Amino acid sequence: MFELEIKKLQERLKERDEPIEFNDKSITQMQDSKTPGDKKSSFANPVEILKIRLKQVTNKNKEKKKLLDQYVRNAKIIEEAFETIQDATGITNIDEIVTTFIKAEE
Repeated sequence: MFELEIKKLQERLKERDEPIEFNDKSITQMQDSKTPGDKKSSFANPVEILKIRLKQVTNKNKEKKKLLDQYVRNAKIIEEAFETIQDATGITNIDEIVTTFIKAEE
């Protein structure tokens, strides 16, 4: 159960690592304000473009931090579960605990 949840979190973190692209609508709106023959129309207002990029980067970082925090919480829960099992069984080696549980399931 925990392994599946961790894999899902890892996949979501990988998705967040994709390169950030500009929002085409906001750039198109800025370009529409310039004349079509203007050479600088693609960078009509670099400050606005940078603000848009900063906002996108900030939002993605917030999402990554949230996922990372959730991942750390789940890892702590797993560690606590292993500590509880170690206390209850007296087995100190985690690999031995895993092997015992796998054999018990079979």
